Amino acid sequence: MTRYAFRMLTACAVAVLCAAPAFAQSHYADIDTPPLPEFDIPEPEQVTLSNGMTVFLIENPELPLVEMSARVGVGALNEPADKVGLASVAGEVLRTGGTENVDADALNLRLENMGAQIESSIGTVSGQVFMSSLTETVDEVLPLFADVLMHPAFPEDKIDLAKTQEKSFIARRNDQAMSIVNREFSKLLYGADSPYARHTEYATIDAIERQDLIDFHARYFLPNNTILGVWGDFDAEAMAEKLENAFAAWEAQEDFVRPPQPAPDANSEYGVYYAPKEDVTQSAILMGHPGEITMNHPDYFAVTVMNQVLSGFTGRLFQNVRDDKGLAYSVFGAYTANFERPGQFYAGIMTKSESTVDGTEAVREEIEKLRAEPPSEEELQLAKDNYLNSFVFNFDTRQEIVSRMMTYAYYDYPLDFLNQVREGVQAVGANDVHRVAEKYLRPDDMKILAVGNGADFGRPLADLGEVETLDVTIPTGREPAPEATEETLSEGQDLFRKAVEALGGHEAFAAIRTIRQAMTIANVIPGGGQMEMDAMQYVAYPDRMRAEMSLPGGMGSIVVVIDGDESMADLPDGLPIDPSEIIEQYKSQMDRDMISMLGRDDMVVQYLGQEELYDGRTADVLSITSPGVAGATEMLLDAETHEPAAVRYDQGPVQVFVVMAEMQQIGDVRLPSRLETYMDGNLTGSVSLDTEINVELPEHLFELKTSGGSF
Repeated sequence: MTRYAFRMLTACAVAVLCAAPAFAQSHYADIDTPPLPEFDIPEPEQVTLSNGMTVFLIENPELPLVEMSARVGVGALNEPADKVGLASVAGEVLRTGGTENVDADALNLRLENMGAQIESSIGTVSGQVFMSSLTETVDEVLPLFADVLMHPAFPEDKIDLAKTQEKSFIARRNDQAMSIVNREFSKLLYGADSPYARHTEYATIDAIERQDLIDFHARYFLPNNTILGVWGDFDAEAMAEKLENAFAAWEAQEDFVRPPQPAPDANSEYGVYYAPKEDVTQSAILMGHPGEITMNHPDYFAVTVMNQVLSGFTGRLFQNVRDDKGLAYSVFGAYTANFERPGQFYAGIMTKSESTVDGTEAVREEIEKLRAEPPSEEELQLAKDNYLNSFVFNFDTRQEIVSRMMTYAYYDYPLDFLNQVREGVQAVGANDVHRVAEKYLRPDDMKILAVGNGADFGRPLADLGEVETLDVTIPTGREPAPEATEETLSEGQDLFRKAVEALGGHEAFAAIRTIRQAMTIANVIPGGGQMEMDAMQYVAYPDRMRAEMSLPGGMGSIVVVIDGDESMADLPDGLPIDPSEIIEQYKSQMDRDMISMLGRDDMVVQYLGQEELYDGRTADVLSITSPGVAGATEMLLDAETHEPAAVRYDQGPVQVFVVMAEMQQIGDVRLPSRLETYMDGNLTGSVSLDTEINVELPEHLFELKTSGGSF
């Protein structure tokens, strides 16, 4: 058809439509819809290996891929309370650390060369090790997969890296309001010490040692505590034989019994709570209470429909609170149930700050209405249709089918449980929904938690009840400095003066107005080796700085400029670094700059006592706080010469220890010529410095403009 003919045909169609009489809009209920069709679900083949491992297999020759997932009966619920994070670290290093037979680098290379994948993780209630391979390489990948499950190496460097990553998560856990509200809501429902509410802290991560991972793996990673699902391009009988051979050396522990999940505390009483977050313009609110039923409870089907009536896409919360009243950007809720333990009832909203109380009251009103009377037949049918019409998506991939069978076997549920749910939901009536709403929804026992900027709430949160403010400050995990006394302050000031005199005197440092430093930075690479970078730094005291750093491998450069309260970071495209984090690091560096510190006379210095240095010398430890500088800096002085030997401070999740490894005379002062940096006791790099003082610095160096990453 030519373009002209297509246009003519389209124009004629539009003309006919415009000339036709208008049709009355039909209600969706008037549309004649056929009943849901029956569909066949592929049945996995189930076998048990000689060591007791249960295996589900589904053949699917459509693609030349074989994938498998091992589900292990261990989770964060099984870790000691003083080592929260052990399961997560173990789940990470299980794969990243390689095995006793193949180290991490060799494992990565072999998998990469075959286009294969092995990943591992441990969640709250179970662990998973996943494998994906081309059909033609499965005989090479499967032994590696089995080796990861049976013989992880847990090397110290990979453990340290995983612990550092966990600490970075802790440092950022208050960045998002929803992160705060979810974490603190669980603690309100179950108690801060409950395994369903506790979370990592710096102290719990620091307490984790390599032997803990070894013991954790040895106790729970057993073939009779593992269920394996396999799907893809294979013959089931042949694959069962391959698995038997791959796991032949993995011996079962005959007396092992998987620990049951502890029952959460179901007691609750009404309370209103507030977690301040002043840097936001909207609030995150959660309300609810502990649940009472598991998924095999007879009321589970009616509760499932009740959830759809309350909070499905066409549910009351969405329609009434969000659409009709406009009180929320997002609104949600559900009465949850788990396989082995009761869940919880929760409802929540994200709303602008001024609507915090109004939105919360609107959600509670819908909960009360649901308890007051049954839904209409129309509402009931819509809720059931919404649930049942999406049912087929439980079976749209072989992976979902196998994973579901594994889950049912894991919790000893009937393998046709999902069909039971479908039939149970179809049989639910309006009075059933009313009955379970009245029985299980307890608005008078709800905990209500709001996270946001209380100063912008349109109405006081106290309109909902007496308010308790929560402290969500992140503990450092380190002991605070002892309270200062007149004696420790006097001794601290005296030692600090001696340190200044040992390096040239207060007047000499106060006379320094600018510096220019050429640097060679050698960063230690986890696992061995180092990466060198060249950098230049320009400082105009008291508060202007420019840093330029060349990245290795032709990746470009980083430029950071700080001019008083203003700053900018110019990074190469695609560099996975947050510019704000880079800026904060350099601001912290300026706050703790030795020239600046030794030239100031407004600092509070406290003597903390003595400790032994890395090289065996004795050091006097001073705690130094300065106006406008967050946190204290500890300066360690050689007890004999009084020269600064190191500084120590907290930087987010880690403790930084900077050693003055070498000193040099520059004009009237002595300054470091080489620094070594340790983070949480691990050497992370060194810096060689070539410093010039009181040089003329062009004004353009401190202009706040980006240049695409070039100097």
